[in-house]
Amino acid sequence: MTNAGRKPIGQRIALLERASALFDRYGASVPLAIAFLNGWPTEIKFYPELVVGNAWKVFLSLALYQLAAFALRRAISFAAPDLAP
Repeated sequence: MTNAGRKPIGQRIALLERASALFDRYGASVPLAIAFLNGWPTEIKFYPELVVGNAWKVFLSLALYQLAAFALRRAISFAAPDLAP
């Protein structure tokens, strides 16, 4: 691959790296904002309310967002060294 071909790919990977950093930083707030807008209670009094209610879905989505952020970081860490001349 020529240097002319590496430059646009390098720019795209840099853009993906910046987007990944923002997703890693603010991605967990997306499920919380959705839950808050859907009227998820802000306070849980008892453990059975956590299990019976829909609060477990929020915690599951937080875990999935964190796994997605980890996968993006790993993908970028594998893609970036391949472009080195």
